Amino acid sequence: MAPVSDHRMLLSGTALNVAGLAAGVVAAYGVQLVFARQLPTGGLGLVTVAVQVAFVAAAGSRFGMDLATVREVAIGVGAADRAHLRSLVERCALIAGAASVVVGLLLVALAPLTGGHRDTIAIAAASVPFAAVANTYLGATRGLKQMSQTLWVYWIGQPLAWIVIAVAVIALGGGTDAAVWSYDASWLLAALAAWRMWRRAAAGMGDEPAGRDRIRAALRFGAPRAPSALLAQALFWADLWVLAAYAPPGELDTYSAASRLAQVVLLFLTSLNLLFSPFAADLHARGHREQLDALFKSATRWALAATIPVVIVLCVAAPDALRAFGPGYESGETTLRILLVGQLVNAATGSVGFILIMVGRTGLDLLDNALAVAVLIGLAAPLASGHGMEGAAIAAAVAIGSVNLIRLVQVHRIVHIQPYSADYLLLLVPAAACAAAALAAQALTGDARWWFSLLVVGAAGVAAYVVVAPVALTGQERSAMQGAARRITNRSSR
Repeated sequence: MAPVSDHRMLLSGTALNVAGLAAGVVAAYGVQLVFARQLPTGGLGLVTVAVQVAFVAAAGSRFGMDLATVREVAIGVGAADRAHLRSLVERCALIAGAASVVVGLLLVALAPLTGGHRDTIAIAAASVPFAAVANTYLGATRGLKQMSQTLWVYWIGQPLAWIVIAVAVIALGGGTDAAVWSYDASWLLAALAAWRMWRRAAAGMGDEPAGRDRIRAALRFGAPRAPSALLAQALFWADLWVLAAYAPPGELDTYSAASRLAQVVLLFLTSLNLLFSPFAADLHARGHREQLDALFKSATRWALAATIPVVIVLCVAAPDALRAFGPGYESGETTLRILLVGQLVNAATGSVGFILIMVGRTGLDLLDNALAVAVLIGLAAPLASGHGMEGAAIAAAVAIGSVNLIRLVQVHRIVHIQPYSADYLLLLVPAAACAAAALAAQALTGDARWWFSLLVVGAAGVAAYVVVAPVALTGQERSAMQGAARRITNRSSR
């Protein structure tokens, strides 16, 4: 069994993030609402395509330095070898920044090939260096097993800053291009905040220069991550890009909204994955396989448990959730449900991709992502041309689900761990309660306004899930939660 301290640290860190992730969901949802309602027809799709092209480019241009800093800092701290870490992180950030400037300029040069998207994509390219550097510093703080910096900068700060700046510039008469410039500005602020937070967290570590061997090791680790990260991000957005070649602007807007909503369910999983990564690197480096296996089981179960009620509510209230974007968006309800199935499989397989990366199998991770993108594009082109949004959604669900199932097998064979136990079956009880409550609430609300129906269905489904959830808790989870509650009570009584 993994030490209780590891489970408690992971569980308490995840619980701490719930409130912040809720704010992140609202912020991400708010960005889409602002643009859907304030920009002309096709504006939401155009902005979404432009910023996601830039975001994907930033993921590749980091040269793997974001996860290299996670791994190196976690292993260094676990081995009590910290003196060189500040120097190593600064050099990793410099590598990511330099590479991303080149990628940004290349993106500007290639922007004319996108036709009508040329100007917005060229503007979005300015965000690439800022996003790459910000994520590199945030990776270093996660290596210290601290998630708060990523929570405040990545999940909350950057999207909120984008909303605030975008609302201001649109109010002053700005349009689609101004919305993308606002995105660039939000990442500049994020990069500055991430650098400052890392310097504060690393104070007192020492300033021993990182040797060339350490830098070379980081580069060897990161080299496969550059194209792999690019492909991993493309896996989430290639279906949208393919659909753009076949669908009219209105349908592309609807698919953008459905895709965004489906990815909201991954916020908890992604947060848990990011927090789990340094544990995986540290425990594997020290040869503590049984502890890693136990922690993997717990982390995957928690991710699935938190994802289930969100998926159920969105499936039941799909038309209402989409109506928030404006009239006509509810036509994407079937598309949304298909995408949610694929993301549920993603959540149910846990941190398989992060484990392969943290144990140094970045080359295998690259092959997996290349296969997934090939499957996605190969399916999306014929399905989108023949079946529109639903066809693109089927291609996305199949590609994302299949690559994660393949990784489950790889992790079992290479690291000799797997995430499942009989305790997973207990989750069926609160899931059934959630579905029953959500369906009953939907029937009662009838033809009520979308926001009221969505609120009632969401409240009923989540409340039923929370009330019944204790039935699905294991003894260790009850102990950890009781310990956390006692600590909170003791602090409040002082």
